[in-house]
Amino acid sequence: MLVISSVALTWALLFVGSASSKPVEAVSSTTSASSGDQASWTAPSAFPSGVFKHWRVKPGNYSQEPRPAVTKFGSGGYFSQSIDQPYPLQTGPPASNAVYPDKKEQAPHKNYAKEIEANITSLIANNNTQQIACQRCISGLRLGQKLAKAAPHHVPGVLIDLCTRYNFTSTKSGLSQAEVCKREYSGATLGSSLTQLLSYADLNGENPSDGLYLCANVVGTSSGCKNPAPIDLNADGFLDKWFGGKSKRSAIRKRSESVRNKKHMRLLHFSDIHVDPRFFVGGEAQCTSGQCCRSDSFNSTVAHAPPSPPGSYLPAANISEKAVYWGNYKCDAPWPLAVSAMQSVKHLNKGEDVDMSVYTGDMVTHDSDWHLSNDLVTYTQQAIFDTMKHFLGNGPVFSAIGNHDTAPADQSSPNSLPDKGPRDQFSYDWDNLKRLFEAEGWFSHEEAKQVSRHYGGYSISPRKGLRVITLNSDFWYKGNRYNFIQTSNPDHGGILRYLTDELEAAEQRRERVWIVGHVLTGWDGSNGLSDPTNLFYQIVDHYAPRTIAHIFFGHTHEDQFNVFYANNGTQRTSVNAKAVSFMAPSITPGSNVNSAVRIYTVDPETYEVHDYDQFYTQVNDFPGLPESQHGPIWTHLYSAREAYGNFSQSAVSGAVANGTVKLTDQGYWPAQAPLNATFWSALTDEMEKRSELVTQFRHFTGRDSPKSPGCDSGCIAANICYMRSGNAILGQQCPTGAHYASVQS
Repeated sequence: MLVISSVALTWALLFVGSASSKPVEAVSSTTSASSGDQASWTAPSAFPSGVFKHWRVKPGNYSQEPRPAVTKFGSGGYFSQSIDQPYPLQTGPPASNAVYPDKKEQAPHKNYAKEIEANITSLIANNNTQQIACQRCISGLRLGQKLAKAAPHHVPGVLIDLCTRYNFTSTKSGLSQAEVCKREYSGATLGSSLTQLLSYADLNGENPSDGLYLCANVVGTSSGCKNPAPIDLNADGFLDKWFGGKSKRSAIRKRSESVRNKKHMRLLHFSDIHVDPRFFVGGEAQCTSGQCCRSDSFNSTVAHAPPSPPGSYLPAANISEKAVYWGNYKCDAPWPLAVSAMQSVKHLNKGEDVDMSVYTGDMVTHDSDWHLSNDLVTYTQQAIFDTMKHFLGNGPVFSAIGNHDTAPADQSSPNSLPDKGPRDQFSYDWDNLKRLFEAEGWFSHEEAKQVSRHYGGYSISPRKGLRVITLNSDFWYKGNRYNFIQTSNPDHGGILRYLTDELEAAEQRRERVWIVGHVLTGWDGSNGLSDPTNLFYQIVDHYAPRTIAHIFFGHTHEDQFNVFYANNGTQRTSVNAKAVSFMAPSITPGSNVNSAVRIYTVDPETYEVHDYDQFYTQVNDFPGLPESQHGPIWTHLYSAREAYGNFSQSAVSGAVANGTVKLTDQGYWPAQAPLNATFWSALTDEMEKRSELVTQFRHFTGRDSPKSPGCDSGCIAANICYMRSGNAILGQQCPTGAHYASVQS
């Protein structure tokens, strides 16, 4: 069976999901709001007026979700109601979403697709071959490549046939195997993009790098393949050439304290809204397959199939947890919760608008591939950006593209592809962002032009001395299949070259830079690829702390941070700490976490973080909310300085930041010192002496969720290691174990 699943899965190029953790217990928080913030704010029950002008379903009826009628930018018409209707759900994107590679050669005869399919079937059936599993996996790719080059439009049909024959998709959704395969591998869903990969992959040689990456990461462990060893970026003078002969830098400069009596900036960092416009009140909220809180959701332990007909409700005895108006732990955010989060910001900031905002990606709901489409992406972007503009004042919003902000999800194709169609297939997305950023008043026309050129990325100076560089992090994300071609190049999308050039120019202008992206580069190493995240790490080492002030990510839905060190992190001590990346918590409750937003206090000259306050709402309370009286209660969870600024045990040993920072007599971080890389690195040292700090960190990670698991001594050591791992290579060297890297389940 190993060989069968290896070759069949190879040819279908399926993802292997990561194991999830299970909840145990959480601890409580006692921190209070810092100056400038309200301790809590209670949202009104009524959906705020003025956010949307037109409705398909007006707000006010708590037995169903409001459905705004969103106008397509520039056209004046509404998006089709099939995009956001809770039932019936679409069974596939429009055929026009399919983009195929150009035909490269002539098929030898009209039955060539059937011949290739027969050869693959023979390869699968031949269990007595001496060929090892990994070689068989690559052989399967080579057969597929022949068809992709000669008859690309026939590849999806073969994928569907093989999927149906060998049962390599799940039927937990209640659909038949044949129906799931048809939906998953149609040309407009995954079929055409998989055809591109087969056509473009370099499969020459005995152990082709592209083939190894495709088999190891897309097929998974059943392929028998492993990733090639990481590229040595020090070989052949690579880094010296990369930095224009300036790979050696002067020593780390001493960190300076903030000047007193300056009015600090207030910066909102929020992430991963994942609004679900198809949220179905009364549906199954603890489903066993697919997206929960939908009209087709069911839990197989109490129901044998989805409700029928579509839009009907299962009997109470056949629902394990009912989807409620404000949202549930296993579901994406309904409109009322998403809007409430953005509405809360000004109230939590003492009635004042924040100066600016960074949004680190993922607006679109998690969903089956056949429920996604280009129009769903642009609908969501339009509606969410309009909501941001309504609530977040006149300050600009710097938004990064998330891995779910494309259709299919996780995918971004590089400009280096040989065919124009595939090169431009996501231009609808980047062009839409360009238009919206300008229309909302955040970018000038000239600034917005960058967005189309850099896959949704851009470099903008919103105020003197500050530059925001936003990147499409899909180009180092493991989930992006396009990263498994052209694998000999650690920057095949060109975004790291773009980042380096922008940082060099910023350094010449003596600007400080915030880097904004979605997918983090480090932690446990499960999200980023080794080579591009390693190159990113070298770029950070080169330009921090002189030019890079901070890095902002999202993606994990959790409250985390990574410290970047000099010299490849070979000596992860505070004196070598160069930069920190902040991973913001999510607004979607997703996988058993509470919705949250974060507001930073920022020095207006150095652009370093002085403190931040985290606010959350307890999703566990939503089923009992008196909806006609009030909505979610947004509460202060902690201040970073108050929660983590006590270095008493390190002070006793005299080991705080190796003497580079002078603590107060009581062992606290000095009031005027920024919360820079030195602070966060020193915190990991303090955590080694006071393990209760890691317990507190994990509590904050899930935002006081009662479903977050505990953390034993092995988990504590692993989390400290993750915090010190800014790239995938370092993160993969950390201890592993159930619930170590995440509190979600």
